[in-house]
Amino acid sequence: MNKFYNLFIASLIVFLINKSSSLENKIIFKINDNVFTTYDYEMRVKYLEFVGDNTNLSKEIIMSDFISANIFYEHYKKLNIKNNFNDRVNEIYENIKDSNQANNRTFSYNFDKENILLNIKKDFIRKTILQEILNTNLENIKMSSKDIDLLYDIKIKYINFQNTNNLNLKIKLSELKDINFKNVVSLLQKNNVDFFLKEHEVIDINNIDKKIKNNILSNIDYFIFENNNDFSIIFIDKKFETFESVNVNLFSVKSKSKKNSELLKCEKLAKNVNQPNILSKQYKFSDLNKELKENLLNINDF
Repeated sequence: MNKFYNLFIASLIVFLINKSSSLENKIIFKINDNVFTTYDYEMRVKYLEFVGDNTNLSKEIIMSDFISANIFYEHYKKLNIKNNFNDRVNEIYENIKDSNQANNRTFSYNFDKENILLNIKKDFIRKTILQEILNTNLENIKMSSKDIDLLYDIKIKYINFQNTNNLNLKIKLSELKDINFKNVVSLLQKNNVDFFLKEHEVIDINNIDKKIKNNILSNIDYFIFENNNDFSIIFIDKKFETFESVNVNLFSVKSKSKKNSELLKCEKLAKNVNQPNILSKQYKFSDLNKELKENLLNINDF
């Protein structure tokens, strides 16, 4: 895996060129022999507006994302893969167009369809390559924050309240069989606890609170902030951005007694897969039922 990254980085050198305040079409970066200009950047911005509400993105984020998409696209072209993904790209385009029409989204200018299709293709290829890396050697990858942003759609939900009967409510929380957003809200309502809710989507994981970021990277589903009687219960809702090209290897374990969680780790199950009580099979993530999709997002989830 390290060899792959080394070759990948060595073969794709990006030259950044100072931006000009002029309105002329200026070169802003190069990847190998391919030149990208301010016009290409403006077309990327229009593409981002077409696919969703991305008006809150800074120029720095757009530029970094634009360079990233083109690096992966150049790598894809060098691989000489026969699948050009055109059918899937056209399907994505039509879905976005239909969604815009259904939501009565209007734009002050006409879009270049070929530009939209090309940018969709670049983003789809980038995501596909990252997911293939993830699937082929997931145990050996420590995911970076950039990979997290690309692969997952992450929402953070907050439940904030003051607890005047601190110990009692703590005990009731610990007695919940399943601590999730819905159950905690129901518990607070039953106990007449005033609370307020907040939810936001993570666009860039590096721009959120360090404690929350560390819990996301550690695959923690929820955690509690406590300051005297002030409580915040924070839930992390993490789903794959797309199910395309994601394959999962699931282990099924039959046992008459409860298994220690250490024995249920994927690495240990893989070593003992020949035992009659352990079965292993690969599936397309998109084919799994809703319960599995929601609960099996990371290695060692069970």
